[in-house]
Amino acid sequence: MNQPSSFPIPKLARMPVRISPCPILEVILEIRFVTAEDWALLPGLLYTHIKERYPKSENLPITEMPEEFLRTEPGMVHAPRIRFLGKGFVIQFGPRVISLLTQGEYPGWHAIKDELRWLLEKLEAAAFIHEGERLGMRYIDFFEDDIFSRLELDIRSGGEPVSGVEMNFATVFRREQMTARLVLQNGAMALRGNKMVAGSILDLDVWLGPSDFEIFGNVAERFEDAHRCNKEIFFGILKTEFLDSLAPVYE
Repeated sequence: MNQPSSFPIPKLARMPVRISPCPILEVILEIRFVTAEDWALLPGLLYTHIKERYPKSENLPITEMPEEFLRTEPGMVHAPRIRFLGKGFVIQFGPRVISLLTQGEYPGWHAIKDELRWLLEKLEAAAFIHEGERLGMRYIDFFEDDIFSRLELDIRSGGEPVSGVEMNFATVFRREQMTARLVLQNGAMALRGNKMVAGSILDLDVWLGPSDFEIFGNVAERFEDAHRCNKEIFFGILKTEFLDSLAPVYE
């Protein structure tokens, strides 16, 4: 491993293209944006362009809250209110946010990229986004184990390692234009097949600010950069013996 002096996560000399079993529960690609259009018009504008692949829509529970609260509460401005259901993907949409989410088995990055490019074309045609505020990529992984003992992270209390207890941990890294927030949780539950199983969540969100991407210029390329950063952090924090146990396949 070669460790850049300005970044605390080591970078692997070779990057796996997949591991088994695949730990990915969900991938979320998010764009926060500015628009002059009224929210009441936006779902119809979007649906006109995406209904071929996303014919079904449903309101999210947030819509049951009072409209005045949703409009004035700062934390609600980027919350999605409606979702459109497609084959293997979901689009979540709000007054200033749109997200592409995987649904079911992880389809692979190439399939996600293809769906993203298609969605970007439809958004440009819909013409309601004036500028971008945030571009984010979030991978949520689940392991049927205590993830803290498997990572190159050392959490201590009084000089002694903390382990064997229920823990939540969050930290933020910066690398060049990217900001990454890592959240770890053991004692979590997830649906695997048709049953709930116990294990750990590794939640990694990488994002760019408004000055670091052009909404209909280099968005696809910047998502590619965010994916690379996410992948390098994910594999960089896994202990070598743990990664080897996941049957990694390299390019």
